[in-house]
Amino acid sequence: VSTQSTWDYKQTQHQNNNRMNFGSERAYLSKRKIGNCLKQKAPQAMADIPSGKAVAVIAPESKTEKKESKAEEERKKSRSRSRSLSSISDEELDNYDSDEEKMSGAKLGADIPEEEPMDSSVRGGVRGRGAPRGRGRAVPISKRLDMGLAESVVSKTASKSKMAIKGKSPPEMVKPSVKPKAEEKPKMKAKRKGPRHEQEVDTNVISISLSVLKDKTAIATGDAILCTKCKAVFNKYSKLEPIDPANLMIGEQNWKCEFCNSINKVTIEKEELPQADELTYVIESAMQAMDKKVEEKKLPEDISIIFCVDVSGSMCVTEPVSGKLAMKYDKKAKLQDLAKFGDGSQQYLGKEKRAITYVSRMQCVQTAIEKQLIDLSNGAPNRKVGIVTFSNEVALIGDGSLPPQIIAGDKLANYELLLDVGVKGSEAYIAKNIKETKGNLIKRLEQIEESGQTALGPALVVALGLASKGKPGSKVILCTDGLANVGLGQVENLTTEAIFNETKDFYTKVGEFAKSRGVSISLISIVGEECKLEMLSPLADLTSGDILKVNPVNLSQDFANILSEEIIATNVEVRVKLHKGLTFRNEDPKNLGENQTLLIRQIGNATESQEVTFEYCMKPSEELATMPDIIFSEATKLPFQTQISYVSLEGMKCLRLLTKTQEITFEKDEAKKKANYSVIAVNAVQQSAKMAQEGRLREAQANAVHWKHLMKGSEKYDAYKSSSKPLYHALQKKKVEEDEYEREEMLEGMAPPMLGGMKKAKAAPKMNWDSVVSTANQARKMNKKKMQSIRSLIN
Repeated sequence: VSTQSTWDYKQTQHQNNNRMNFGSERAYLSKRKIGNCLKQKAPQAMADIPSGKAVAVIAPESKTEKKESKAEEERKKSRSRSRSLSSISDEELDNYDSDEEKMSGAKLGADIPEEEPMDSSVRGGVRGRGAPRGRGRAVPISKRLDMGLAESVVSKTASKSKMAIKGKSPPEMVKPSVKPKAEEKPKMKAKRKGPRHEQEVDTNVISISLSVLKDKTAIATGDAILCTKCKAVFNKYSKLEPIDPANLMIGEQNWKCEFCNSINKVTIEKEELPQADELTYVIESAMQAMDKKVEEKKLPEDISIIFCVDVSGSMCVTEPVSGKLAMKYDKKAKLQDLAKFGDGSQQYLGKEKRAITYVSRMQCVQTAIEKQLIDLSNGAPNRKVGIVTFSNEVALIGDGSLPPQIIAGDKLANYELLLDVGVKGSEAYIAKNIKETKGNLIKRLEQIEESGQTALGPALVVALGLASKGKPGSKVILCTDGLANVGLGQVENLTTEAIFNETKDFYTKVGEFAKSRGVSISLISIVGEECKLEMLSPLADLTSGDILKVNPVNLSQDFANILSEEIIATNVEVRVKLHKGLTFRNEDPKNLGENQTLLIRQIGNATESQEVTFEYCMKPSEELATMPDIIFSEATKLPFQTQISYVSLEGMKCLRLLTKTQEITFEKDEAKKKANYSVIAVNAVQQSAKMAQEGRLREAQANAVHWKHLMKGSEKYDAYKSSSKPLYHALQKKKVEEDEYEREEMLEGMAPPMLGGMKKAKAAPKMNWDSVVSTANQARKMNKKKMQSIRSLIN
């Protein structure tokens, strides 16, 4: 592969600068952690710090010599921990739409600089003496003074300083006009319901746009050189020191890794030295990959698109649409023979609307697919399109040029057989492109009849077999309105844990196979119907597909949106490398390696609009104290590296390397002044969606509120609120359902004497996760472009 020309490289360099974005122009490092770290290190280590640099570190305030009680020590520990945490009460989560700032830790924790001690009474509002942290009911200052219980007050005009008030009021304060009677005891407020939610939020966020995989970049000569200790890749910012100064160009040289400070011996030619922030290493060319697949003579000309359509009895349910519409797939023409038994007049009830057309779900699906067939034949005539339908049985229609192949009975429970039917059928049933088969497919659509149950799982396997033989980037679009209840993957009767796990494993297995073949699977379900999307979600999560819950009337646009999002690379794995003094925040430990400085995310199929975000922070002071080679006060910049391994649509296996450095600041306010709130907002929405998908509903809501407070006053604030609101309200609705479910179960389980005069509780409501799953899936796909569009609409 020849290297890219200088002219071409300069043309794309401006675009590539936007592929790895930071939440701020400065990486924020905690003075408190650095101070604690220096205090724990040997005195000699502290003495080695240049005096000019020491001013950048603020150590904790010196303690008084007097002996402190155990309670006071615990209070100070909690206070120290609160400096970097945003804290909100459980009750505040129910008021997401309000822009009013309350006396809460969520605001104060974000505003008070980390080096300023913050009294524990401030974090959760002013609270009563002796009340547990974050659980005391907020009491107005005036009442607390009257009760003689004033402890703290926050002055907004004194540069966010703290004034502790103990015992008698100071002279400058106005004493209460009415003193409490001696015999009166202060009445403490009831404890605040629910826990408090704490989280560290700041500008330490990085966003990586996978559109980088579509753009051309400089091709690196030679192989990528990895650090033997931390797996970082030798890059533009790496420094070499010759072992033998006489052989500067050809001899072995020492590379001190900028990420872990370990020494690596490398041999590298001058022309192989990286010269750009972004490089591509070709691991295996397309021809080499093809040599390993002897059975594949050539790559398919274009991708395959398979519509997997539910034709069960419930698809004949109608929806009212305003106006008298002439629908192509209306079945009234077939019933004209019955008209001879009537007088031909239209009959209505008294108050029934007359300018209404009732459209079935099946009609909407047929119309939407026909429109996509027409658009594809005009815009992408070389693509291969097939249809698979399912009810009690599975019908392999393909491109419509052959009679449908029916799979039924025991075959619907045999995974290998179903996959084999699809793989072998791809040669005969989708042999022609859409330009040739459009007419046949439309005729087949007209012949579809609704009946029977829902063999969703078996149909999905057959459809995946068809798509797997297409070019990487092929798609399966599954459209259903009910629960899978025939053959593999039944979700209707998950009566035991073993059945539940077996079903979950089935959909995960299908998703993994699709990912390995570069096929994306998107799920479309109908609003108002339960499909147990939480069971089917691995199909979309593993393959970068969509999960949509839609009104059937709008299906055409939803199909178009899915088809417009083309895959640009397959088998994508993103690795993010941090400096050894940093670690990742809010990530699954299973995805971390190299002492939590390496994050590995399996993306599968990548689309141009896809963005990956993550958060980072300093490691704990105790751990930093064990690293004598790290003194953050002397550093001015930190390195960050992203390694993206992928397979291009042409079959090349590549490694895309992005390396950047970022300046350091010890001031949180400075980092916020130079913040990129687009990156922060996208990360906030994605993190909340990830928590929701993992079932951590209340944490997801709290996460959204914490970031909302951080972005208060920024230009992206309204756009963030609008983009996160659908997910937040879906979670809130789900919480109300769960609370109602628990309440009903509790009432039903009470003994009759305890019920008293209460009526018998109704049956517990159905627990439906579909709206949360679909909303979270779309939130995970949030990116800067969508955020900007939302902001433009608001403006």
